Amino acid sequence: MDLKNSNKIFKYVKIIFLPLLLVVLFVIQNQAFNYWLGFYSKDYFIRLLFVTFVLGVFFYGPSLFFRKKYKYWYLLLVSFLISLIFIAQFLYFRYSQSFLQFSALRYSHQADSVMGTVKTLITPELYIFIINIAIVLIAYILYIKQKITDFFLSNWEKTVIILTMLAIVFLGYNYLLSKEKKEWGDISRLYTKVYDLKVLASKMGIVNFFLEDGLKYTLRSNLVSKKDKQFLEYFLKNRVQPPLGEHFGIDKGKNLIIIEVESLENSVINQKVNGQEITPNLNKLAKEGLYFDNYYSQVGPGNTADAEFSTMNSLYPLANDVVFTSYPKNIYKALPKLLVDNGYKTYSLHGDVPTFWNRSNVYPGLGYQKTYNLSDYEITKSVGEGPSDLGDEDFFYQSIIKLEEFPQPFMAMLITMSSHTPFILPADLQTLKIAERTNLTWIQWEYLQSIHYVDQAIGQFINGLKQNGLYDNSLILIWGDHGSFMNMSSALYPENIIKGTEEYQLYKNLDVEFIGNPSTSLRTSNKILPELSNDHVPMIILNSNVESRTVNEPASHLDVYPTVANLLGVVAPKSIFGQDLLNTKNPIETHFKLISGGIDAILTKDVSYQADESGIFQNGFCKSIISQKDLPITECQKIYTEQLNNLKASRIIIRGNLLPELLK
Repeated sequence: MDLKNSNKIFKYVKIIFLPLLLVVLFVIQNQAFNYWLGFYSKDYFIRLLFVTFVLGVFFYGPSLFFRKKYKYWYLLLVSFLISLIFIAQFLYFRYSQSFLQFSALRYSHQADSVMGTVKTLITPELYIFIINIAIVLIAYILYIKQKITDFFLSNWEKTVIILTMLAIVFLGYNYLLSKEKKEWGDISRLYTKVYDLKVLASKMGIVNFFLEDGLKYTLRSNLVSKKDKQFLEYFLKNRVQPPLGEHFGIDKGKNLIIIEVESLENSVINQKVNGQEITPNLNKLAKEGLYFDNYYSQVGPGNTADAEFSTMNSLYPLANDVVFTSYPKNIYKALPKLLVDNGYKTYSLHGDVPTFWNRSNVYPGLGYQKTYNLSDYEITKSVGEGPSDLGDEDFFYQSIIKLEEFPQPFMAMLITMSSHTPFILPADLQTLKIAERTNLTWIQWEYLQSIHYVDQAIGQFINGLKQNGLYDNSLILIWGDHGSFMNMSSALYPENIIKGTEEYQLYKNLDVEFIGNPSTSLRTSNKILPELSNDHVPMIILNSNVESRTVNEPASHLDVYPTVANLLGVVAPKSIFGQDLLNTKNPIETHFKLISGGIDAILTKDVSYQADESGIFQNGFCKSIISQKDLPITECQKIYTEQLNNLKASRIIIRGNLLPELLK
């Protein structure tokens, strides 16, 4: 090889070395991301390698056309943005077992509430996601210090490189789409019918997903089409309004006091560890009232905000948006507004700032006449990480004083905070005695301590209501807004532990004891539909004139509205989607899938339906509740179609702000 050719080769190597190194690192970062989060797939290894290599070329390739220091500035900017996506998605998945959607960027100002949790999730693995930034910085320093000579490309060389990059991008994405078509017969599934996000990330990488999600979000329109309106009109025309229930008005004239408990899972109810009840007060209240032990949260990306929306409106939350933020000025016939129309005064009480989840803008439209927030409370003891964290004992004690001044009948919605992640309590409030070495992680241990503290605060609040006379004239509801995301059900009820192993001994050290019959309250979440275990929350109704008992029928947040309306003797509007839990003959709980918004699971008293990763109905599983045996998928067809229509109608109502038109 002559000197001229050698110089050319050296020139090309010099030009492409840094971008190519970053492309290879990008491929490795994607594989490591999937592996460390537990959804790495050998089946999709080659596919992920090709697609991430292509995306890396797309990101870093344009640097070849920059001269001098501008090349390094470009590479540094791209590396920073890529690292930011990786780290944000990694932490978010470890926190919620889901991925950060592009639409969530609008809610980034809410991140302060979970910063304490984020700190606990930072691990050494994150270093690999910033190596690209370090490499570019080192290369730039060498460029400056050693005065490295730039090589320039001729026009024909630029043309060849552009054509090569386009060919790589075309071949790489063509490979991905051809594999999808071979597997599903439809390439559109990858981009328009995303169902299982972990499978998607296994195939195309998390950065690819985030960009694709952002493109869909940017191009989509929230306005409903004429066809959507026609569907909704037909849907409502053929919808039968249920008759007034057997217990209609049995609690007429009573105040309504609601306690929405942050991250309260059903897994801790009627449960002992090391001989201590985790929630002794809630256990007692569950026996005294109506305890719904087969009850599930309905939340989208907004968690607590979505729980509030669903319970107050009996509409499904959205899969890709937080309704409180995206549609705050919609007109809803919410439960508070319905009660105002029937002579009630309505109040909301929470210990957060009024702007959190846009509550200050949303609450008036829901019908709350007055809202109390953090500025209305005195913090005698900070409970949490910061000096302004209002503890639930302070919150409930001071709320009782406020409730005493409300004209009756009133509705009061109280939202707790002390069991919010990262579940940090002062040492003197950590009163559960748990062995040093158990199967619990540190944050699971913290969760049990915080929920035990909240339970104590709730017990004090109920006693306070009894002492001041409000209890006897009030219908009281307590429910969990959503799960803890800490896999507490698996920690307290682990399956397939082999005796004699270290894991078994650690679990024995926890000394778990269930107080009651686990075959009822745990049968669904742990055996029939384990995917719902983290959404399995309790709901308790106190001081109703309906006989106290445990209700095993499946239910969700959507059912609170019609149940309460029936007990208080007010007629709920036709637009709600829940059922009166004390009268329905066909109780049902339908869980939608985040991202796609399709149906993930359906639970009735007779059958259950579980979707598979494809989201295609025929590929799902239909099972008998009683025998737990598989049934022909056709046995679930009718209920699936009905619930799919419910989901669609609910979303059209929200996105089109159509309730004013429907309620004329």
